[in-house]
Amino acid sequence: MYEAPKAKKSKSIGKIAFLFKSGREDRKSQSFPTEFFYGFIQLQQAGYDVEIIIDRELNLGNSPSRLRRVLSHLVYLMIGIPLWPLRRLTRHNVRERLDSFDGLVVTTNTFGICLCVLRRLNLIRPQILFIAMGLIKSTTPRRTIAIYRWLFRKNVMLRTLSEIDANLLASRLRTPVLHISFGVDSSFWVPIEVNACASSEDYILSIGNDSNRDYQTLLDAWKSNYPKLRIVTSQDIATTSPNIEIIRGDWHKQILTDEHIRTLMQHARFVVLTIKNTIQPSGQSVCLQAMACGKAVIINDFPGLWNRELLRNGQTCIIAGPPGLHSGIQDAVERLLADRELTIAIGTNARKVVESDLNVNSMAKGMAVDLEKLLASK
Repeated sequence: MYEAPKAKKSKSIGKIAFLFKSGREDRKSQSFPTEFFYGFIQLQQAGYDVEIIIDRELNLGNSPSRLRRVLSHLVYLMIGIPLWPLRRLTRHNVRERLDSFDGLVVTTNTFGICLCVLRRLNLIRPQILFIAMGLIKSTTPRRTIAIYRWLFRKNVMLRTLSEIDANLLASRLRTPVLHISFGVDSSFWVPIEVNACASSEDYILSIGNDSNRDYQTLLDAWKSNYPKLRIVTSQDIATTSPNIEIIRGDWHKQILTDEHIRTLMQHARFVVLTIKNTIQPSGQSVCLQAMACGKAVIINDFPGLWNRELLRNGQTCIIAGPPGLHSGIQDAVERLLADRELTIAIGTNARKVVESDLNVNSMAKGMAVDLEKLLASK
């Protein structure tokens, strides 16, 4: 289990556990970014009594048998509740472990749904802060939404990572939902000297694995006279274009280290993110990591663009047309290729925005406010 440096003085709001899937505890190194601990490290350093629980500590790390997996999936399709993880969490020793805390922070839908079921049925006592990500989609059945309305009505504070996602959940679930301003670790994601970047290989970078990445549009839009495009992803994409290189990368499997990804960002001329038509804040972490590295980011204008106040076209980023539009991507790429001073200026402004507003310290402060409200309501 990951252990951050212990704070000297403890806050008295209560004992809090952050529940994560396996992977984060393996990212211990001399230097690593802290954003995917969602404020845990900063809260612990500030003196809050917080602890991490990994799924395998709750006997959730092992895969179920094929039959149980099929049954669990069918139940999830019918009512939106993951049956197998819920069954594992109902074990007495697991509930006893959870009851040793006053509050639980969950950042995956499986954990969040299951723990809210236990809390709604009074099988565990802690209050729950659930950061939901893509919980409800356009295809979510009405019966599932009705169950979620009952489930999240009491003893849970729902949060998302974007305002538009929060507004959707609030309207569909008929319950208050606010958003946490996600931020990255600006002490890890740092710029390098412009001259160092200029002397390295000339390439543009695109990176990310989630299903809302639209790599086909990017591949189709990339002209033969453009510099090399490097795409880092675990998605199954292919191209015969000589100026496009596909690098297999996966966050959970650590095919590329954080340091390697940072180097790729630092030495890229700029970063391009093509996103599908989704309300989810797809590309959020990569965009902010690149901005923290002082890079201009091209991102298309999709519904889930998470912060239109700070992502200002031509100032802190380039917003390139609606999803699926080749010409929007091409115009943005050619604009930056033709104007090196503009590219540098946008990257400089982007770094300033991350330092002032979109960093892990700001995220942790928001988490602290929410946790204090949550535990005060007991």
